[in-house]
Amino acid sequence: MRRLWLASISILLVSGCLSNSTGPADSEEARIRLHVTGGFAGVDYTFLMDGPAGTVVGESCVAGCDFQAGEILQTLSRDQSAYLTSLFLEAGVHSVDDSDFGVQCCDQFHYDVTYEDGRGVSLFRGSSEALPGGLRDAVSRVHGLLLGTIPIVVSPQTNPQRWPSDPAKIEDFVVSGDQLDVRVSYSGGCADHDFKLVAWGGWMESYPVQVKALLSHDAKDDPCDAIVSEDLSFDLQPLKRAYQQSYGTGDPGSTTLILSLDNPDWASSLSGYQIEYVF
Repeated sequence: MRRLWLASISILLVSGCLSNSTGPADSEEARIRLHVTGGFAGVDYTFLMDGPAGTVVGESCVAGCDFQAGEILQTLSRDQSAYLTSLFLEAGVHSVDDSDFGVQCCDQFHYDVTYEDGRGVSLFRGSSEALPGGLRDAVSRVHGLLLGTIPIVVSPQTNPQRWPSDPAKIEDFVVSGDQLDVRVSYSGGCADHDFKLVAWGGWMESYPVQVKALLSHDAKDDPCDAIVSEDLSFDLQPLKRAYQQSYGTGDPGSTTLILSLDNPDWASSLSGYQIEYVF
């Protein structure tokens, strides 16, 4: 499952700060509500990405879901919610109010979307493949929050010490496209633990280029001590966007970026873990 780079790679220099991929500094954090129906399993649920509050909240669960109304399903950093907001703004969300893009096929997810920020409210609907490309990608990535895939945090100036670093062990990982799947184990069993993948600092001008990353773990003061295994999924697209802002866009599949995991407080077995991301 994993790709481990065990050979050391010489670092030549650090080329200044890592570009933030979430857009302009004044990017708004939107409230985005998705009512999702259809699909092969015939799902029917509604959830809200509340950017200002930094939460993903389940609102209605009819079929294909297991949350209670009002349940917080994910927590988001400001960088994560700003990134997701920027995808909608770049797709021209405020120009599609009251648009119905129709249904391309009956076995696709159908979305009724309400997008709200300081500029106003926009409502649109359509099946997953009927939505225009930019909106399709934006909606898919917000839907991914409910399905367990959260964006990597790109935070150039962050202090690694501000991120929770409760003990955990990486068992395995694999990169597929823009998604990193990680299997972790930790002690717990009585609370929902929170993990975030954070890229920080500058680009390290090795070949391939590297960037420091840490896997933050907040155990939520879990009092239990059972050994728990959990599969995590991270969307690496914000990191790709930051890289392309710094170096430009190459041909698909021609760029390799190394995420060098930097968790000094974790077990020494984690030192040297490097994840190859090709795009």
